[in-house]
Parts: sequence; structure tokens; C-alpha cells
Amino acid sequence: MKKHGIAVGFSLLFLTACNPQGSNNKPPAVTQARILSTTDVIKTQAQPFTASLAFTGSLNALSSSSVAAEVEARVKEVKVREGESVKRGQLLAILDAEVLAQSVAEQDAQVANSMSRLRLAKVKLEKQKELLAQGFISQMAYDELESDYRVRAGEAKAQATQLSRAKRLLADTQVRAPIDGVVYQRKINPGEVAAKNSVLFAIADLSILEIAAQVPANAVAQIRPGMPAMFTIDGLDTPQHGEVVRINPVAVTGTRSFTLYIRVKNPAGILKVGQFAKGQIALQRLDSAITVPLQAIQDAATQPWVWVVQQGKLVRRPVVMRLRAESEGKVAIEGVAAGEWVIALALPGVKAGDAMTLPTAKS
Repeated sequence: MKKHGIAVGFSLLFLTACNPQGSNNKPPAVTQARILSTTDVIKTQAQPFTASLAFTGSLNALSSSSVAAEVEARVKEVKVREGESVKRGQLLAILDAEVLAQSVAEQDAQVANSMSRLRLAKVKLEKQKELLAQGFISQMAYDELESDYRVRAGEAKAQATQLSRAKRLLADTQVRAPIDGVVYQRKINPGEVAAKNSVLFAIADLSILEIAAQVPANAVAQIRPGMPAMFTIDGLDTPQHGEVVRINPVAVTGTRSFTLYIRVKNPAGILKVGQFAKGQIALQRLDSAITVPLQAIQDAATQPWVWVVQQGKLVRRPVVMRLRAESEGKVAIEGVAAGEWVIALALPGVKAGDAMTLPTAKS
């Protein structure tokens, strides 16, 4: 028994000598690579990039007109209804012209009488001028006849003016369109009395529209007339295009925003006044650029940089921001080549050198 115990002791001593740490000896820890998803990382590529400013607004007619009654008269006939297209000069309504026609006839007769008396006065004046030259009448008598002729000429001119006014009022009983467009209001019906200066129709030219959009004060300095704009309208799948034409230089009271106007061509009349538009104004365009989400930029206000996955490791890469597009949440950068993998958002608890596994095609 003693010999057996001694042999066991020597065996334990031999094992202890071969393994000084005994049972506490463990293999070194292996850092496990973080598996990235398609939302964590993007593969960069060069493509056109446009920085834009979002806007909203309603479509308004660039040219519109309200047609008012120039005379007070009963409505005899109405030729158009709401929604109908009209041309400039087209007859819209006919008012009762009987009284005005009588006035024109009366004025016309008075003008004819005045012109007849004026012609006779002129003949007399010419005869008296010959007698004055021969000494048969005095200068005072001739001056009286000349004065009478001038008075009659003034009366004839005044009556001709009244006749012209009466004819214009008679013509105003034919209510005509002042512009090309679409009738969007009709406020009279046959048999009603149209009061003078009352609005009878409202017409809008839909061939050219405008959008009045408000933009913040910090963005108005970037906008210039001629910048292109693209917008969408509810119910229309095709994007529409316009152009900034002017900017109101005075801020809107209370909001401190500025109003800009976007001109939209609408020759086919697809767009309608009052529709709500939502779109973007292209501020600047790069034909080819590497873009990343704004969240990918670290220390954007001082020395911007991004995380790049290179050979399975996380590398800090300084970049230069070329163009920001706040509305799209993207930024064009220099310092990263096309085809590189960039961390697209903030990953807490990571550091340079950390192992990363890129997403597979299925992830």
C-alpha cells in the first residue's frame, strides 16, 4: 500500500511540473466579429446627386379676370357655363339694350343737327370774311359771327362725345371675355337684373400656373430665379416640372419665412387651380458623387469622418463634405472611393480595429 501511494504522488508531481498553472490554464479569448445588416452599412457608388429644398403650395392661375357689368340692365341670354373654355372677345352674355339703343339714336340725331348748323355757320363766316375785306361790315360784327361759329363747333364736338359714350354703353350690353381661359364662376342667369359694376363671370387662364411656396429664412439665400422644381399632385402619377421665377424680398410677418413663386406650364390643362403641390427645388447638382446618409458623418461640424469596413476591420476615414441635401438626408463626400463599405448610422460601442462581417446578399 505504501509503494502504491508513493507512485501516485510521483505521478501528480510530474503532471504539476508539466502544467504549472494546473487546471486554471485556458486558451486565449477570441474576439467575435460583429455581423452587420443591410441597414448598418452601405456600398458606395458614384452617381448624379442633387441637393434640393422641399416645398409645398397651391396652384394658382397666373392670369385671371373678373368680368363686371358696365351698365345696369336685365339679362337676356347667357352663352357659357362654369368649366367651359373661352377665347378673348367671345360673347358670354347679352343684356337688354333697348333703352341704350334709343339713347344712341337720340344722340345720333342731335349730332347730325349740330353738324348741319355748324356747316351753315361756316358758310356764313366765310361770306362775312369777304365783306369785311371789302369794308362792308365792321370788325366787331365779324368777330361776333366767328365767336358764334366756335360755339357751335364746341357743341357739335360735345354731342359727338356723348354719342360715342352712348355707343360704348350699348356695346357693353354684349358681355365678352377679356382673356383666353376657362370660366370658373358664373353669377347671372337670364331674367335677372345685372347691377352696374357687379361681377358676372370669373375667368382663369390655365395654360400657365404659379405655385406660391414659403421657404425658411436660412434657405432663401440659396435660391435663385431659374432654378428647376419638380412636384407631385394627388391623383397624378407623373411628376410635374416648374421653374422659380421670383422671390418676395419681404418676409412673411410672424413666420419669418419668404414666399417664392414657381411658374408651371400647363398647355394641356391637366393641372387645375387650387390643387396642392408637394415637391423640391433643385439647388445644386453634381454629375458624379459618392453619397452617404447624414447619420454616417461623425464630427460634421469640426473634422468630419466616417467608419469604413476595410478587410473586415473598422477604419476611421476623414472625409470632405461637398454638398448637403437636408431634405433627402444625404451628403456628397470626398475621401471614400466607389465600392467601399461605409457604416450608414451611428453604432454605439465600436472602435477602430473592431472586426466586422459584411451582410450577405440574402441579408
